[in-house]
Amino acid sequence: MKTEKCLIAVAFITTQAWAQAQNTKEMRKSAEQKTEAKMAADLKQGVTFAEATLAPKSGSKVQGSVIFSRMQNGMQVLASITGGTPGKHGIHIHEKGDCSAADAASAGAHFNPTGAPHAGPEAHARHVGDLGNITVKEDGVGLLSLDVPIVNGFTNWDSIIGKSVVVHAKVDDEKSQPAGASGDRIACGVIQAAKAKST
Repeated sequence: MKTEKCLIAVAFITTQAWAQAQNTKEMRKSAEQKTEAKMAADLKQGVTFAEATLAPKSGSKVQGSVIFSRMQNGMQVLASITGGTPGKHGIHIHEKGDCSAADAASAGAHFNPTGAPHAGPEAHARHVGDLGNITVKEDGVGLLSLDVPIVNGFTNWDSIIGKSVVVHAKVDDEKSQPAGASGDRIACGVIQAAKAKST
């Protein structure tokens, strides 16, 4: 009888030990997966994933480039233009990747997948394409460095690839609907996936 009880006790302890080992193994696996996911996410942060080359439109001489990089809470936009008139000029992502029209009307309206009103780039409820203004100096050179925060109801920044970037003749007042009263489209470029850098 004692031997039987001992065997049952040993079997119970063995079962418990096995279950605990399996539990520990699952927890370790889960932790490893979380770490790998975090590492993968961290690798994406700050990496340029899209770019556009701007060409003159509407009789202007404006040209330049725009690059888009991932950030933890949105994306970073770096834009550089030449040939502009001094002052602020609206700059937006538009819904179509078509800059073929002389006035860039082929680019369509602002990229606005959430159906939000037009606003400034800091507003959480805004067009995804609302990037505010780029400031041009007396020498015709304009630079924009903008950290774009998350837009309510939107997380897929990769979907800007295949759209276009448009620079406008006037300042974007960031409130007039539907496009901030920013005037003619003076430069346009199709957003493409960034080319892989050779090592």
